[in-house]
Amino acid sequence: MRQKEYLNALTKDKNKEMTAIRNEFERISKEIQQKYKFKMQLLREDMEKKRKAEILKIETKKNQAIKDLCHKHEEKYKKIREYYMDICNTNMDIIRQLKEDVADANKENAQRQKDKQHQQEMNNAVVEPLNRATKEVKIKE
Repeated sequence: MRQKEYLNALTKDKNKEMTAIRNEFERISKEIQQKYKFKMQLLREDMEKKRKAEILKIETKKNQAIKDLCHKHEEKYKKIREYYMDICNTNMDIIRQLKEDVADANKENAQRQKDKQHQQEMNNAVVEPLNRATKEVKIKE
């Protein structure tokens, strides 16, 4: 019996010792897990910051490219608009000049018509007495 009790006591001690060792290993395992979990969290935060910085850099570059493109577009649009405005203004000047020329030509034509009418009236005033005189001469002959 004593031997049994002695074996039970030894077994109990060994079990306590094993439990203590197991508890120690579990504690160490938990510490290691927490340590690497913390390191992983720091690494993820660092990578997240780098990713956000890279995204910000790319977005800034994209926005600058868009601004540059818009500026170039506005300049080219302005040049095209000025070019067509010059053409339009030139055409309007030509149209005004042609209208003035037509108006001058119409005035000149009207004046010539008046002069022609006046010349015909004067011609008739001279020709009629001549025709009457010619008829009278023919009648007298």
